[in-house]
Amino acid sequence: MPDKLQQAREIILQKIENGEFAGGSRLPAVREFCEATGTSLTIAQLAFHSLTRDGILSIIPRQGTYVRADWHERILPGSIQSFRPIWENLLKEMVLPLQPDLRICDKFSESAYEIRPSADAFFRQNEYLDLREFIKDIEKEQNDFFTSRFQSFCSRNGKIYGIPLIFSPWVIVYNPEIIEKHGGTLPRAGWGWEEFLELIRTLRRELSPDQICNFFYNPFFWRCLLFRAGGAILHRDENGIYHIELDSPRSREGLRRLAEMADAIQLSPDEKIFPHSIWDFECGRHALILASREDVNFQSKRPWQSVPLPLLPGGTDQISMATDLLCVRRIVNDFEQVRQLLEMLLSPRIQNRVDELRYGIPIRRSSAVRSLLDDDPRDRAFFSEMLKIVPDYSLEWPEINRLVSNAIPLIWKKKVAPDQLIDELVPGLRLLLRYYA
Repeated sequence: MPDKLQQAREIILQKIENGEFAGGSRLPAVREFCEATGTSLTIAQLAFHSLTRDGILSIIPRQGTYVRADWHERILPGSIQSFRPIWENLLKEMVLPLQPDLRICDKFSESAYEIRPSADAFFRQNEYLDLREFIKDIEKEQNDFFTSRFQSFCSRNGKIYGIPLIFSPWVIVYNPEIIEKHGGTLPRAGWGWEEFLELIRTLRRELSPDQICNFFYNPFFWRCLLFRAGGAILHRDENGIYHIELDSPRSREGLRRLAEMADAIQLSPDEKIFPHSIWDFECGRHALILASREDVNFQSKRPWQSVPLPLLPGGTDQISMATDLLCVRRIVNDFEQVRQLLEMLLSPRIQNRVDELRYGIPIRRSSAVRSLLDDDPRDRAFFSEMLKIVPDYSLEWPEINRLVSNAIPLIWKKKVAPDQLIDELVPGLRLLLRYYA
């Protein structure tokens, strides 16, 4: 009976998701539904009532059963979604056949299980379950995992709000044809800041800022500059005490370089910056893009190369990372299901499949070794930079991150001087640190 009930529920859910049963509309009577689908009356009634309990349907006495207008805001038991098609395909191919109680719910706003980018997940960390107890199972094989990456997704109270499935350093991916066509010198490993600025200035003679790069759209660019300068938003010392570092000399230097680049690319305050996708890059619309390994297409017919971010004078050779995390909503209480899903996603079977797809760097070491190809020049930057990833302690403070993330763009949007912005911003950050600690 549970299998038949699940099938009946699935018929209704699919019709809701594809718009056949629109939000606010009345469903056919139960007997009509039975005749149309071949479902028994008992099973159909159970399906209607179970979806009503889940907040998808609403029963109005003497009128019928309706699809709730806000059905997409519900969180179904066993629901899972991802922001990238690759994970949806892997789930369908390798997970759902073994865990049929899970369901992909990409038309819903939220799900019980979510595979999210780290840039999104850390802002939502309070919404997720603490996964520390499930890390114990991973520790049995800790030598085969990049365990230091797990600690990058702890809240300040020690809660692990996401388990990394893959990771990647940020690098610059460029189109050599566009750069050479417009008289630029191709980037090289170990290049410096002045070389980088000269390339930007050269391209700007013939290209618009939007055609040159996506750096000002991607919030990780200014974070990477902070790290390259030897700065940070905040730091956690060996005693677990947090300190604001945004006003340190090295952090100030990093943001000054950001303003310097905005001047080099001649970005006017009223100029609109459009999101760049890897598809735009593959279509030859942009010369440079800040990208992770999960962003690039190794099968692309468009020529591309990768290079580390430029080194800053007096700075450090460090970088931040992009990650895909498995996060679990706090409403989930089927912990055995959580454990089984984690075990599958971190298994050699799926991690090796990720390796074959060359998507990011698998979190399992044995799979990662297979994934990175030293004889492919496009992979060399990812291989060299993965060893230089450093933790970003500001991810433990979403309140501070929101404020800083809203303020930094004023450097190029409003031409606010970096030192002025820092002097105005840091006292507020220290107040947050004091009263939220």
